[in-house]
Amino acid sequence: MKITRVQAFQVLDSRGRPTVAAAISLADASVHTARVPSGASTGAHEALELRDAGTALAEKFYGGKSVFAAVANINTKIAPALVGKEVALHTIDNQIREIDPSTSRKGLGANATLAVSLAGAKAEAHSKNQSLARFFTPTGNLLLPMPMVNILSGGAHANRTLDIQDVLVLPHGAKSFSEALSWIVAIRELAAVRGKERGLVTHLVADEGGLGIPFDSIEEACSFVVSCIEGFGLKPGVDVSLALDIASTQFFENGQYQLHNAKQSYTSAEFVDFITNLVKNQPIISIEDPFAEDDWDSWKNFASVAPPHLQLLGDDLFTTSQSRLERGIAEKSANAILIKPNQNGLVSDTLRVLESAHGAGFKTVVSARSGETEDSWLADLATGWKAQQIKVGSTHGSERTAKWNRLLELEATEETSFAQPF
Repeated sequence: MKITRVQAFQVLDSRGRPTVAAAISLADASVHTARVPSGASTGAHEALELRDAGTALAEKFYGGKSVFAAVANINTKIAPALVGKEVALHTIDNQIREIDPSTSRKGLGANATLAVSLAGAKAEAHSKNQSLARFFTPTGNLLLPMPMVNILSGGAHANRTLDIQDVLVLPHGAKSFSEALSWIVAIRELAAVRGKERGLVTHLVADEGGLGIPFDSIEEACSFVVSCIEGFGLKPGVDVSLALDIASTQFFENGQYQLHNAKQSYTSAEFVDFITNLVKNQPIISIEDPFAEDDWDSWKNFASVAPPHLQLLGDDLFTTSQSRLERGIAEKSANAILIKPNQNGLVSDTLRVLESAHGAGFKTVVSARSGETEDSWLADLATGWKAQQIKVGSTHGSERTAKWNRLLELEATEETSFAQPF
């Protein structure tokens, strides 16, 4: 089926900031639209998100964050190259690579390239009368991912109420996706109630829907969430375990890890010991970005002493980059990777990174961003790619629940299995 039109336009993400949408029209008059997310805690090695800082219109109305240049790149450079071609994801992504051969997508902007790539994947799935999940897994049971969900948020997502970015839960004892989600909703709501009872600030909801409750130490925050798990008769470490997103690049300053709320400063070697003790003393099964994005030695040193059950998850370390993943595999720096399509800029290249990770025995977590949209394509990608885990944020905010609801829909309407990565 041929592409008849490609059109881009500016929309708003969940933080009220501009982002890119692209719509691909086909010969059967169907239109397939994709809206791309944007991160707040971004790694230095991510593909380039093109914004209009410096132009008069952008500065006056959007604080420099508008995306008119990225939209124009789609409408004037990508669209003419695609109209009239048969819809196929590999054709679309190859054409984008010809226009902009850089892996950073600096010529067009990764927000432009991903919007078209995603719209193309949705359009090709439609042309084959498949859902996006089925497009990537045409036969057999779909594998619904284990949810990793924010309870407490801090860092760049919640005005530094915690030194780290998130305390999350993994309901690995659940037998189905719907059961897992119900446990998470209960834990999150109890955390809000107990936070209020303790006189803590709970009116602040973070970018991803987690609770912005202040704690002086990471240990105190972990213990609070453990108490909420136990409040429903669930067993920490058996039914539900903790996952931490340290986002340590955010507080790595002048060669030191500076925990401002805790009023502590650590050298790299000292912070390896700190993280080692934290994992030993709390029911933590996954830890993300415990060290800064270019502190490779600390990653490698910790990986050599980390308990075998621990998921050592790289986000800023890898930024969904094939070359950085290959280095991490060679140096044994981690055993899992966060997959964020907008860190890469193309659907097919993002999938290639995920498949390389699986080939090396890495676990994979497909992840949303702090600035999300109402689109649910991330749930389909995580399922169709057999990622086994998905990280969307919390259970509040329609940009988050859109993904959870899509997974509930797949569970109800398709033949599925529930992933058990732990």
